[in-house]
Amino acid sequence: MEAGLPSMGIPSQDSRWLDSFSVVGTGALARSLTRALVQQGMTCRAMMGRNTEAMEHCAQLFGIDSVAILGSQPLPASDVVFLAVSDDALRSVAAVLADGLLKVGHVVLHTSGVHSAAILEDLAGLGAHTGSFHPLQTFTGQEGKERFRGITIGIEGSEEALKVGRHIADDLLATAVVVPSDRKALYHAAAVTAGNHAIAMLATAIELWERATADAQGGRDALGPLARQSIENALALGAEAALTGPVVRGDLNTVHEHLRALQVHAEHLLPMYAAVITETVHVAMRSGRLSTEEAVAMLDVVAREVAPPSDGGA
Repeated sequence: MEAGLPSMGIPSQDSRWLDSFSVVGTGALARSLTRALVQQGMTCRAMMGRNTEAMEHCAQLFGIDSVAILGSQPLPASDVVFLAVSDDALRSVAAVLADGLLKVGHVVLHTSGVHSAAILEDLAGLGAHTGSFHPLQTFTGQEGKERFRGITIGIEGSEEALKVGRHIADDLLATAVVVPSDRKALYHAAAVTAGNHAIAMLATAIELWERATADAQGGRDALGPLARQSIENALALGAEAALTGPVVRGDLNTVHEHLRALQVHAEHLLPMYAAVITETVHVAMRSGRLSTEEAVAMLDVVAREVAPPSDGGA
């Protein structure tokens, strides 16, 4: 399968049957993934981590055969091992497992969005089939298989790792998309922009509303329907067709008034707002509704309002 193309539906003919797994990690994704796979009928052979209380809680929740502190004992035989740990911990966790704790031939999938299978090179060197399995969704640890239904899961790695990743995604009724290993960071930046940055933008909008009206809750109530509908429109029609507002209309004075208001009431947000306006100009131009001349004029307004004041020197 070519990179970037989805796989969904019935597991492929060359996917081997999977009925057991182990997990390293006890965080939100580790718990939700474990619950989902157990609900699908798979057996969790073991869970390893650094928090004994969290592991024991998971053992009770999911009927896990064994729990252990990471590094204290080898992982039992299972069809796939998930490393659901933080991005920064992945390399060290792989090194611990490579120290005689992982059987040759294991399929090991990490759940990091930014890293490729290369970060598991210590395990690959021992004969493990390594890859990544990154669900494009937010998790609290309380969800099960229903949270995976219909989402996209980015996969990459060795041929066997891809087979297993596709199989599990299909079983969960998710869509597997193969991400080129050298584009994982770019792929993850897209995910973070759609999820985390969208939250940050909404938080910024609510802050501005509160500064204007002294009512933060009112901001959530008022801006929530607007944000939801804007996202729905963009997903249904495409960003260019869904875009509304002063930029796509070429309303220079409105943008100027926004920037001046920020200078007075929320100067710390001025660089962010200017950057977003600049990118909105690009979207508006792609829509065909903002001319080059209008775009240049709009960007000139932004540059003048955001530029630091001159010191008057020669």
